[in-house]
Amino acid sequence: MDWKIAGALAFGLVLGWNVYFVNRYRRGDISFGDLTTLVGVIGGAAVLSLFPNNSDLFGAYGVGLGAGFFAYFLIILAMVKQSPNFDSDWFLDGRRRDPASGFGYGTDTRPTLAPMAVEPAHPSQQPGGANFHGQNPGEAEMVRTDRRSPALSIPNFDAARVQRACAETWSEKGPAGPFRDESHSYAIEVAHRLGVSLSGSSDQILGHIQKSPSWERLVTAAQAREAALGGKLVIAGVKAGAGSPPRIDGQLAVVTGGPLNVGGWAPSGYWGSSDPKIAALGGGGAPISNCFRAELKDEIIFVCRYI
Repeated sequence: MDWKIAGALAFGLVLGWNVYFVNRYRRGDISFGDLTTLVGVIGGAAVLSLFPNNSDLFGAYGVGLGAGFFAYFLIILAMVKQSPNFDSDWFLDGRRRDPASGFGYGTDTRPTLAPMAVEPAHPSQQPGGANFHGQNPGEAEMVRTDRRSPALSIPNFDAARVQRACAETWSEKGPAGPFRDESHSYAIEVAHRLGVSLSGSSDQILGHIQKSPSWERLVTAAQAREAALGGKLVIAGVKAGAGSPPRIDGQLAVVTGGPLNVGGWAPSGYWGSSDPKIAALGGGGAPISNCFRAELKDEIIFVCRYI
């Protein structure tokens, strides 16, 4: 094997590895257009200009492409077999054992996805809390059908800043810290880390940012998620008088670019709360349906601004 053949093989290995990686972390449903795009990327004119058709170089490239693609899967298979927390169910629908006491996830860790499933939700992101598995029958009629997200996207730097500020604030201060009892304090601290000034109670913050020209009102949860993915600071809130019985103060959450909940009315985010059960779920980037009850979904106010 000469250097040209070795180079073509190595190029194919790298590209095949990344093709599996991209499909593993894709956000949207699979469509026929994905196949045509994939064929164009791995066998288009640019590739053929490097490795002419019917040549040894193209043959070595193709072998490397397949080897890199399946090597990714085989390595995952070996790691799953070795791990006490994963088994074959993870490949089917993403199920896995919850971490043992004393273990958790890093603040910048990608969501654990199943290679053979499209966007499976972690149990903590399911309606009903961390111990709920499967679909809530009460929300079956609200299952989201519009999931047209790009298969490939470049991470937004400001979106990563917001995510990091949310996770770092929680890891340093909550859930045992002062933000366990005050949703407005958590939102104020996150905003401060991003160079945005907020003050007052939750209701006062909502009232101010709704009137401020620096903040833009958003209508839907999908718009809030897109704004967060675009690098804006997005606040979701419900005022104290919205529920029955009314609360002493409102509830706030900081929206991030994770998946919507099953019903499609709640984007992902971080929050604090005066309710210990709600506060305990606020540090994992789960859908804010764990923060706002379903009957309040039409009362949620979404606002955003550049940072």
